[in-house]
Amino acid sequence: MGTGEAPEGEAGGGIRRIEGYLLWQRHLSDARAQAEHAVAPLDWLTGPEREDVVRRVADALADTSRAALRETAQRAVSLRREYEDRYTVLKRRVVGWACCGLAVVSFVNGLLLMR
Repeated sequence: MGTGEAPEGEAGGGIRRIEGYLLWQRHLSDARAQAEHAVAPLDWLTGPEREDVVRRVADALADTSRAALRETAQRAVSLRREYEDRYTVLKRRVVGWACCGLAVVSFVNGLLLMR
């Protein structure tokens, strides 16, 4: 999204689907362009042969992109889980130290009031 914030609710799900669709269409377009570029020097191919080779190369590139995107998405989920777990541990640690600090301040305050 660019803002760094995940959209919420039903609208957010729709936006994520649209983003995914647009991203995939860009990958398909790039695969087709790369395939056409790769096949361009093969001037001995007839029109239908050229189109068949371009389609096959584009399909292979799209399959590679699909696998890479799935792997990236799985890694993102894994990283999110790891960071959330780490954040929870750090938050507990900070709260624990804050409680200890409060206890020390209260103890010192109690000692000073006893004088």
